[in-house]
Amino acid sequence: MNFNQLYLFFIEGEYFKTLKITLFLSYIYLYYVQTTYYLTIMNIKNLIYIIVATITLVACQTRNESLLDPNTGAPISKKPGGAFGNEAQYENAMKSIDDNPALLQIRSLIYSNDNGEKQSVNGLIDENGEILKLSQEYSDTKGTTIAIHCYFKNKKLISAINKTVVSADKKSFCREIKSYYGENEKVVYSCSRKAKSEIDLEKIDFIADKKYNFSYSEAMEILKQTGRFETRFLSFMDAAGKEFIVVGTSGKDAYFSVLAIQPDIKAIQLIQADEKKYLNKLLKVEFTEVTEADGFTFQGLLNAEILEK
Repeated sequence: MNFNQLYLFFIEGEYFKTLKITLFLSYIYLYYVQTTYYLTIMNIKNLIYIIVATITLVACQTRNESLLDPNTGAPISKKPGGAFGNEAQYENAMKSIDDNPALLQIRSLIYSNDNGEKQSVNGLIDENGEILKLSQEYSDTKGTTIAIHCYFKNKKLISAINKTVVSADKKSFCREIKSYYGENEKVVYSCSRKAKSEIDLEKIDFIADKKYNFSYSEAMEILKQTGRFETRFLSFMDAAGKEFIVVGTSGKDAYFSVLAIQPDIKAIQLIQADEKKYLNKLLKVEFTEVTEADGFTFQGLLNAEILEK
C-alpha cells in the first residue's frame, strides 16, 4: 500500500469499516468459545488469525477502489499521473503554448526590496497581444525560490504550476503543485510531488492532492507596473560607470527597480532639473534588457513618461 492508499484506509473510512468487521467477527468467535466453557491457546491463535485476515482482506480491496473524477463524478484510476480523466487535454494545451514558436515574449521589470527579495514576470502573448502564459518568479536571500506558471485559453486561466525550491542545509526540499481549472477559473483538480532536490523531483510521479488555487493578480501588477510595483521616481544613482534611475514605491512591502538612463530622454532631463519636484511622481517606463561584452546585464531605459505633474 502506498501513501495514498494508507490515507484512504485510515482517514477516509476503510479503517473504520475494517474495525467494525473485525469486532463483529471477534464477538462471534468469543461467543462460541464462551459456550464451550474454556479458552485455549489454540482459540486465542484463531482469534488473532481472524483479526489479521480481516484487515488484510479489506486493505487489499482498498487497492482496487477509485477516486472520483471532479468533472463527471465517475470512478477513475488512482495510479500516479493518471488520477484525472482530462489530464491529457490540459497537458496538451500547456505544451502547445510552450512549444509555439510564433508567440512573442514579454518581460516585466526586475523588482527588489530592502529585504533582498526579488520578483519578476515573463510571459508569452499571441499576435493580438492576448496573454497565453505568465510566469512569476520570486527569490530571497535565505535560499527560497518560487515560480508560478499560469496558462490561459480564451483569456481564462486553465492551469497553474507552482514550483518551490528551498535550499537551507538539512531543510532543503523541492515541491511542485499542479492545478487544473474549469469554468469561472475554479480549480477542478490538483496534484503534487515533493523531493529533497530538483533532480530527485523529476523521478517522482504526481499524486492527487487537495485543491490549490493560484492567483495571477500580483503577476499582472508586476507586468503593468501597478499596486506595490508602481514606478514612481525615487532617486538617481551611479554604478559601474553608468547612471541609473531608481523607480518604485515607498513604505511597507515596497519594491523598487533600477534602470540605466539615456541623457537624451526628455522626461529624464525634466526630473534631473528638479528632483524634489518629481520625487514620488508616477512614471511610465519602457525598457530593454542589455548584456554587455563582459557579461554585465542590466535594464536599460528606452523611454519614460511623467504621468503626474
